Amino acid sequence: MRELDGRAAAPQQAMMQIARASLPRPASPTAARLKTDLAALGAATEVGFAEGGTEVERLKALARALEAENPTPEPATAQALLKGRCHLLYSSLGLLRETTLARYSFGLLPPEPVTAVEIFQETDPATGHYDNIVHFLDADGAPGVLVLAGDYRVEGESEISISFAHAILATAAGRSVHPLSAPAAGPIRVQISYIDDNFRLIRGAGGSLYVLERLDPHPMRWTRDG
Repeated sequence: MRELDGRAAAPQQAMMQIARASLPRPASPTAARLKTDLAALGAATEVGFAEGGTEVERLKALARALEAENPTPEPATAQALLKGRCHLLYSSLGLLRETTLARYSFGLLPPEPVTAVEIFQETDPATGHYDNIVHFLDADGAPGVLVLAGDYRVEGESEISISFAHAILATAAGRSVHPLSAPAAGPIRVQISYIDDNFRLIRGAGGSLYVLERLDPHPMRWTRDG
């Protein structure tokens, strides 16, 4: 009986070892320092609204160092870490603070002038939803929200592809939904190069970099739902 028990226990032990291997490792002191410095530099570069400069070069170097400290073996499948609402700390895409609705909606919405205030990302592995959210002020200073609502699919251990389906515009005048054409909306393939409980780095086409801080892992309501 002991022999049989031993043989039965072996597969269970192997499964436990695999499960432990897929869990995030504790963040290192080095990673904690890098995250603090990245957040500070994100603020200094105005989330990427500011152009170039030594701060940007230092930020990119810190991002590479943090990626080497990634505690999560398969970032694209780490559902508990992917879920939630994140605040964009930096983007290398050359974002404009004084911009238009058209620029933030793949040219779908009219070129009405707006001032971008903050940018967020919401991800829900249960539904596959992947939304980019821009809080803005219109030409009269009234607040509004633009949601690029999409879905993502896991493509590998660290890669996902994103397809945006429609834009949701919420202003004082009301809420409207605008379908996106397929060619303009993706799929866009990105790599999650670092993720832990409250921080993530994403690499897009051409090595473009996004630095995000998770604010809420379990939002009571998604922005796309109003």
